[in-house]
Amino acid sequence: MAQHHDNARVFMAFSDVTRLKILELLRNGENSATALQEKIGAGQSTLSHHMRVLVESGIVSARKAGKWTLYSICESGGRYAAGLLKHLTTTSKTDASSAPSADITVRRRTDKLKPFTIVIDTSSDLSSEYIEANGLKVIPIPFVLNGIEHSQGYWQEISGKEFYDALRNGGTAKTSQINPDSFFETYTEYAEKGEEVLFILLSSALSATFQSSLIALAEIKERFPDCGIYPIDSMGATSLTSLLIKYAVKKREEGLSAGETAAWLEERKHYIMGMVSVDDLMYLHRGGRLSKLSAVGGSFLGIKPIVSILPDGSLVLKEKVRGRDALLKLMVNNMLRGIDQDAGLDTVMISHTDCESDARDLAEIVKAAVKVRDVDISIMGPVVGAHVGPGSVTLVYEGSMTREEYENKFYG
Repeated sequence: MAQHHDNARVFMAFSDVTRLKILELLRNGENSATALQEKIGAGQSTLSHHMRVLVESGIVSARKAGKWTLYSICESGGRYAAGLLKHLTTTSKTDASSAPSADITVRRRTDKLKPFTIVIDTSSDLSSEYIEANGLKVIPIPFVLNGIEHSQGYWQEISGKEFYDALRNGGTAKTSQINPDSFFETYTEYAEKGEEVLFILLSSALSATFQSSLIALAEIKERFPDCGIYPIDSMGATSLTSLLIKYAVKKREEGLSAGETAAWLEERKHYIMGMVSVDDLMYLHRGGRLSKLSAVGGSFLGIKPIVSILPDGSLVLKEKVRGRDALLKLMVNNMLRGIDQDAGLDTVMISHTDCESDARDLAEIVKAAVKVRDVDISIMGPVVGAHVGPGSVTLVYEGSMTREEYENKFYG
């Protein structure tokens, strides 16, 4: 049944007049979203929806060129669609060679591309079990707690509870970045083997880690100009990055190459929404996002702020409410206005900074408000946890509009 759902997505590309017009335009060559919008006379939200369907079907490829997204026909996707149609409309009595494959799960992997490696940093909140089960490789982002550096990541040297208890007791924590030399060493290893690899990294608006990866990549390409190395700016952190990584794993399982997956993620990441509640405003003050007077007054009055993820991947203090229950309800209400409530949600990601009961209460409010297939709860890592402090909860989901559209509609 899951395979039928995947195949249905392929044919969705051809089941709308506007999408057929877009495909006709793309036959003449690569087009930007702006050019397509002008040619078909559609609004930005409408075009985003159609391009999302086309890219998800595998019929269209998307790639990032600076601030532009460029679209083109994916010929391997077209071959797969043609073979699938022939397969589904050929009786079993016909010679089996007429089918695209005895195993339909090959999807559009007609070129027999080998699986690629996915490398992540420790800004996400994925469990060690998930990382191991899916063969992910990890480059740790170091953090310093009370003057002691921890460079292994994912709580290998200290537990999450110990970390947040240390902050509660007045401890100080700060994070570092992955330097270009670390990326260069890792890139060299894969380039020399001729292996494809996808790197999913912390938002460039929050850290220089992604910039370090680009510096290293420029050097590597001088030696290996055709290397299949694809660094992705997740434009997020914590559970936002986790959800993007899960998408990458799924696309790899479906048979997409590293390059195709990178293009798909570049499009999809703009739909991943997230917000973080903060229990103690003093942590935001230490991070330079709130004056000391506001932080002290807010904490005394029981004010709970909500920090949102902006379109560029940065964090901003958006709203404040008084009381925990009001806070959790406001987070869910904000989520509901940015999704298709009739369709529901596939996955909701919730992370917490050593306040699991709050995370579970938030999950119950979400499930009572909208149909959701899976709710994933995890403890937040130190990369973001050091800046929001204990008692924080993050809510992450895929919206029905981009972050930019959401910002313009509700805060513009």
